[in-house]
Amino acid sequence: MDETLQAGWSLPRLISIAVILGATAVFWQTYMGTSPGIVYKPDHVYDFIVVGGGTAGSVVAARLSEVEHFKVLLIEAGPEEPWLSYIPLAAPLLQRSRFDWAYLTAPQQRTMMAMNGRQSAWPRGRVLGGSGTINYNIHMYGSPQDFDSWEKDFGATGWGFSEMKKFANMAECWRLRPKLFKQEMCTADSTDQQKPSGDCDSPESDSRGEGKHIRQRQDAVQCYDPPLRITKANSTLSYVFLEAGKELGLPVGSLNDDIDYGLMAAETNVYRGNRWSSVKGYLRPAMGRPNLHVLLNAHTSKVIWEGKRAVGVEYLMYDVPHTVYARAEVILSAGAISTPSILMHSGIGNPEILNYFDIPVVKSLRGVGANLQDHLNIPLYVDIKAPISITQNKLQTIPTFWNYLVHGKGDLAGAAIEGVGNMPIKKNLPEVGIILFNLGSVDKQLYSGISNMKLDYFETQFPHMDNKSSEGFIFLTSCLHPKSRGFVRLVSSDPKHPPSIDPNYLDHPYDVNCMRDAFKFAMRLVRTKAFKGIGASMHLPKYNECTIKGGMDEDDDTISLYNEYVSCIVRMAAITGYHPLGTARIGRRDDLMAVVDPELNVHGVSRLRVADASAMPTQISGTPNSAIIVLAEKAAHMIKETWNDKELLSQQRICTTSDTCEEEILGSLPGSAATPSRQVNLGVTLTLLVLILTASCKV
Repeated sequence: MDETLQAGWSLPRLISIAVILGATAVFWQTYMGTSPGIVYKPDHVYDFIVVGGGTAGSVVAARLSEVEHFKVLLIEAGPEEPWLSYIPLAAPLLQRSRFDWAYLTAPQQRTMMAMNGRQSAWPRGRVLGGSGTINYNIHMYGSPQDFDSWEKDFGATGWGFSEMKKFANMAECWRLRPKLFKQEMCTADSTDQQKPSGDCDSPESDSRGEGKHIRQRQDAVQCYDPPLRITKANSTLSYVFLEAGKELGLPVGSLNDDIDYGLMAAETNVYRGNRWSSVKGYLRPAMGRPNLHVLLNAHTSKVIWEGKRAVGVEYLMYDVPHTVYARAEVILSAGAISTPSILMHSGIGNPEILNYFDIPVVKSLRGVGANLQDHLNIPLYVDIKAPISITQNKLQTIPTFWNYLVHGKGDLAGAAIEGVGNMPIKKNLPEVGIILFNLGSVDKQLYSGISNMKLDYFETQFPHMDNKSSEGFIFLTSCLHPKSRGFVRLVSSDPKHPPSIDPNYLDHPYDVNCMRDAFKFAMRLVRTKAFKGIGASMHLPKYNECTIKGGMDEDDDTISLYNEYVSCIVRMAAITGYHPLGTARIGRRDDLMAVVDPELNVHGVSRLRVADASAMPTQISGTPNSAIIVLAEKAAHMIKETWNDKELLSQQRICTTSDTCEEEILGSLPGSAATPSRQVNLGVTLTLLVLILTASCKV
């Protein structure tokens, strides 16, 4: 009997059982198990249809469903987020996968020389949570001037900083600190932190002015379960980064609270070792509500109209077209690429393009798909001698996995972003930015693949990648407010065909000069005593295309040859910052390039809004993901105010041409009630696994 037992539990048998159980669990979770609220056949009519379950759409749908008499449908083109997405450092594994639209830009004329076909990879999330499920989790709102300029320069009334901060406080409702920041800055020792000019106790010290970094006092909001969770970097590298900033005389603090420019220890949307996207913080808690349905794997193709009033959308599921109607509004939150594409396929856009593809023009708006902006990053590798960075060897150990899986701690529990900074160049405003990415060695096949960079050029830009224990980090430097503008444009009348994406990088001469300043900012930091103390030295890639006759003095960054070399590096190896926006921007009604008004209503039509990064007229001074969440908070608030009259909402109809037309439309549609997706509880899953285990153990 003992021999039989030993034979039944031999090592090969145990390994086989483990593989079977693991594969079954992954298959079951991916293809069979779904969450409450997910339907595969929606109702015919809702009050609100939100298109796009990404960063913005998750917020809008969740907030609208807080009103019990609102009936909300959220449509997402991708599936639920996979378990791997909760590991912050696993973001690269999700890019170029089935959870990514995997766009490529049009060939660039002035940069991307190191890329295959001179095309940049543009990862965009095709998954619940959108790009917030596959990004690097950096939490930034931008500077007050960003939002104030929207209001002043673009007529975006109600979008100034003081108003936007209220919605930021709603997202981070644990925050009770703004008044304390002013006190801390006024009492801080000058050796620790730069003091603001002026009398801290005077009324004038609260106003913005030349040389002031302190933000105005804001009303704090309290709650027990904030939708937006934040973790602050606390590593040796982040400490060195901040010390370097102090050496350069830059303010050090939080760019989200107390300073407008300077350096901060990175704040990321990570909580207890898990990615904390808007799906996790907003949508998941709302998905048990009976008035919220979520439809997955449904590609929205166009808006359905009654005249110029949006009354629903058409979507494709497994290439079969379906229609669903909205009594109140359709809200497009599909992102800076898909939202303008849907608008154009719906007959809103440049009439010349629409006519070319035989799309009936509903409203001529030449700004649809225009004004495309993205941050461009120069990745700069920095060697260090101190063993304080994340390397492949450190990640690929049993203790690392154990520490993360059991305790939710360690290198896998963070996004590897240690520091973020920005600084002015000629004005007292943030102009160039920098991110410290704590990776000393990476899988060159993976990272060159997701960026579309040629492998030999990748090896030139990032040395020592064959050495899995190489210590170092990457500075990502950027021009925060580029002036180049690109476009998203249809190339087919088929809504499944991806549009042409041309960011038109470096089209404006300002951008090249600004990128050079960003490069020099990184060089200044590396030369500080703080970074020299850990043996930091910048790797300057030696591309044949950037060779300067007679060599170059690294310490002399003012000569024209140096500027020529830096400009060449920008044109060779700059990569996307993953921040496309602006393709359906906000603006006054008389602004020919504006697409939406300050209420986010699409100009010239009714019952259609845009609530995502498309509506942002300019880049912010940092990474925009959290600013998009704030935009979505404000959008949901405005929609609630518009439809706060329950009786008015109940009177809305999807068809008004006759008394019976709505009944006729709905009567022609198949089925009558929403059908929930297959939901598998834990007991069923465990029972299945036990049965498999029993069958596997039989001799």
